[in-house]
Amino acid sequence: MPETGDSKYKGTRGHSPREGLGRLRRANRKDIARISGWESRQDDDAYLEKHGHVGRRSHAGESLLARFNRLADDHRDELNSGESGEVCGFAGKTVLVRDAAGIEHDCQVRQMLKKRISGVKNPLCIGDRVRVTRETGGMVIAAVEPRRNQLARADSHNRSLIHVFAANVDCLLATSALAEPDLKYGLLDRYLLIAASNGIPAAVALTKTDLADPTVPLALYHKLGVPAFGVAALTGGGDLSALREHLRGKSCVIAGQSGVGKSSLINALYPELAARTGRVATAGHGRHTTTSSRSYPLADGGRLIDTPGVRECGITGMVTLDVALLYSDIALHHPQCRFVDCSHLHEPDCAVRAAVERGDIAKSRYESYRSIVCEDLGGK
Repeated sequence: MPETGDSKYKGTRGHSPREGLGRLRRANRKDIARISGWESRQDDDAYLEKHGHVGRRSHAGESLLARFNRLADDHRDELNSGESGEVCGFAGKTVLVRDAAGIEHDCQVRQMLKKRISGVKNPLCIGDRVRVTRETGGMVIAAVEPRRNQLARADSHNRSLIHVFAANVDCLLATSALAEPDLKYGLLDRYLLIAASNGIPAAVALTKTDLADPTVPLALYHKLGVPAFGVAALTGGGDLSALREHLRGKSCVIAGQSGVGKSSLINALYPELAARTGRVATAGHGRHTTTSSRSYPLADGGRLIDTPGVRECGITGMVTLDVALLYSDIALHHPQCRFVDCSHLHEPDCAVRAAVERGDIAKSRYESYRSIVCEDLGGK
């Protein structure tokens, strides 16, 4: 629209200043995913090189992780004072911190710390190493140490926020029931994608093998190279011993849909923890038993992090090519596509879609890929 002297706002070409500012903000907004290809972000590489991690591949969560770690590094004085501890739970605004002796303390977070990072639901998460000081009003978290890794998803209530649900972990155990509620391949694949994007090993636990045969889904994930275990937590059947051995000595996050039996699985693996369990709702959805993430120390030296059940797991901080290359079965066929940046949705001569038709890629895997690209990343 040409600019006229009759316009109420000069220099806005017929648009209000608010609309102009919106366009300006959008034009200058930086994509939080990788700029292109597999190139590493310069600021991430600078941090990793400084701390002796040269050669480690950049990933979609690295930008937020590197920013968090630089802020932690900027406050070395606070890190050298107080007592060391690890965040093990939350109770409202109170943060539970476990000290070196295994004693848990109710702590408050210093306001300055809360303001250091924007765009996340909470500046702290389970697994954070922190420094705690004793003050007149009680114990206060004064500083947080750099994270070696983190697991994050889009926040369920506000997709503009990132929910970091664990840090400094050795593995992610994605859990789903075979029945009651039904097996959710898509949710499992989303958790596997989050783990892969952060370079964290993942495994799959399929619960309630007393209600359905796990042979087909176990074979699917074994073919992908993902350790997978079928268990019947309430009866003690299945691969419980093998799963317990797989987790030995590790710091592991257990995640999955509500009602799949995560707490029952924890009880079966580690009876001494006596995690709370609840009856599954009869409407087809699970009912929440764990209401906030919680870390449990284990006798074998590891720790288990139980997360609240979720019905969806939003993917954030990636572009379509990220997802394609982090799906190992899709990445295998991606180089044979006509276009190097093929989205595998509509392009001609797509080797991935051809592999799905031949049965070389499971339809459940391709459908979960499509769901992430179209619903979470806005692909078409």
